[in-house]
Amino acid sequence: MGSKHLSVRETQKARYVSLLESRQSTLQAKGFAEKAIARDPKVKELKAKVKQVEKALARIGSIEEQTKKLQEKKEQAQAKAAAARAAEIAGIAVEAPEKAEGEGKKAKGAAKAGEKAKKGQAGAKAPAKGAKGDQKAKKK
Repeated sequence: MGSKHLSVRETQKARYVSLLESRQSTLQAKGFAEKAIARDPKVKELKAKVKQVEKALARIGSIEEQTKKLQEKKEQAQAKAAAARAAEIAGIAVEAPEKAEGEGKKAKGAAKAGEKAKKGQAGAKAPAKGAKGDQKAKKK
């Protein structure tokens, strides 16, 4: 199993937490103050590892949640398509399935192109290439 699996990351976190606790207890047994323990490089390293693993666990959780949502959408779309096929076989007229998101984006792009064409027809042209040079000459 790779480190992208939840179980692997949970065992890593448990290991780092136990190492951190043992390091802190060892330093306390030696008589170090809380501030000195907090400044210990090994303690800092272990705390950073725990924090890193916690972030990885959060990412894994969000990915799993997103995957579940996508799977549910896919199942719904398949059920809808199956119902449409069954209705078509039975001879019942069914509305066309909704357009895919990609087709909607194409329509939006065409609408934007139409708006740009309307703006271009307004008659506003960009200044000629040498127009800036003429303005500088007038200022002097």
